[in-house]
Amino acid sequence: MKSLRLCTTCFLLAATTAFAAQAADLSHHDKEYFKKTAEGLMAEVEMGKMAEKQAEDPGVKAFGKRMVDDHSKDLTELKQIASKKTVELPDAPSHKQKREADKLSKMTGKDFDREYVQYETKDHKEDIKDQAKEMKDTSDSDLKKFATAAHSTVTEHYKMVEDLHGKVGK
Repeated sequence: MKSLRLCTTCFLLAATTAFAAQAADLSHHDKEYFKKTAEGLMAEVEMGKMAEKQAEDPGVKAFGKRMVDDHSKDLTELKQIASKKTVELPDAPSHKQKREADKLSKMTGKDFDREYVQYETKDHKEDIKDQAKEMKDTSDSDLKKFATAAHSTVTEHYKMVEDLHGKVGK
């Protein structure tokens, strides 16, 4: 009986150590990538929902819906990877993103369209750089795969929002 308890204890200790090692194996850059990406995805979903309700231009409304759909899917996938790696993700966007969302929440119509499109243009340009950096710098295969797919998605979004910027972003 003592042998069984000892074996069980050793197994649990080894399993706990293995899980802790997964998070420890990630670079500081990878951990920051998890945080920043999760915050960004949550902000995109929140602001996309606003666009669906508050935008005037049908293209901006459709873009907002696309942000909700694509980034909700990405956030679910990122959460699964984080869980596998035992990385704790933030539960809300950054303070800067919250300020932008608060600003947008008080706007409607053309004013909303213009501000939202300008924000999304700048944000997606930055996202493209962040995803490319993670693709290049990470040695984690799960993160590399995620960043590669995310890079493709945000590049497509950037092209879409650039088109909108020409219509409503002036």
